[in-house]
Amino acid sequence: MEVEAIDQKQGNRYDRIVKENMESVLPVIIKDVLELDITSSEEIPDDLQHTKERKPDVLKKVTDRNNRTFVLHLEWQSQNEKDMVYRMAEYALMIQRKYRMPVEQYVIFIGRGGVTMSRTINYKNFKYRYHIIALKDVDYKFFLKSDSPAIKVFSILANFGKDDEEVAVKNIVEEVEMSVGGPLERGLYFNQLRVLAKLHNLNVKLNLNKMIFTDAFIIDNDEHPEIDPYFRIGEVRGEVRGIAIGKVEQQKQIASKMKTLGLELALISKVTDLSVEEVETL
Repeated sequence: MEVEAIDQKQGNRYDRIVKENMESVLPVIIKDVLELDITSSEEIPDDLQHTKERKPDVLKKVTDRNNRTFVLHLEWQSQNEKDMVYRMAEYALMIQRKYRMPVEQYVIFIGRGGVTMSRTINYKNFKYRYHIIALKDVDYKFFLKSDSPAIKVFSILANFGKDDEEVAVKNIVEEVEMSVGGPLERGLYFNQLRVLAKLHNLNVKLNLNKMIFTDAFIIDNDEHPEIDPYFRIGEVRGEVRGIAIGKVEQQKQIASKMKTLGLELALISKVTDLSVEEVETL
């Protein structure tokens, strides 16, 4: 199956979500996904400057239950990178040169499709390996057990198991809804769900968009930097609320925004009360 390439702008959005939620999700990833029994952890400088500068996603000096101390290095990856094994090997050498201790390396893969990246280098005079964990192999209900919406949103990238996609997406949306503190926070995490769903298949993306945009319409600050962090312009349940019904120009502005988010014309028509033909011309 051919996998759609991810452009730089979209990749940056995934990176931003990971960084925003890192503090919340990292302990869960380390303990329950990587299955590392860490008893102590401390931040260490992550600028590695020798022949080139590289800034790892996560770099920590940790000690496990067996009193083994090492550097834990994590990278989040949204697409397969053919030279990933060499990139990780570069990291490993630079980390060990700087800190003079063992390093354990993991790539957390959140991309579409299967993992095709090599994990090993096996030459006569140089042998190397690192670990890859694909979130799509993790049960999505594992993330939903958390009380934090910053962790729950990663369930959209996980394995739905025996639940069909519509049921799973409904569970995710409801769990995030129940865990947020108010409209602004709901807008933040619903928007994160919408962005992350683009890493899943089309049906998941459409199911999520239907559920979210039947409840709230969200603008993110990529296109509106004056809004910090997120701004809801109106709730909708079959019709747009928060604007005067009959204000066609305002309906068109909302429809235009929804088109830029890649939503189906029929869904936009239903939400805004504009005809499909009107939406097509925007």
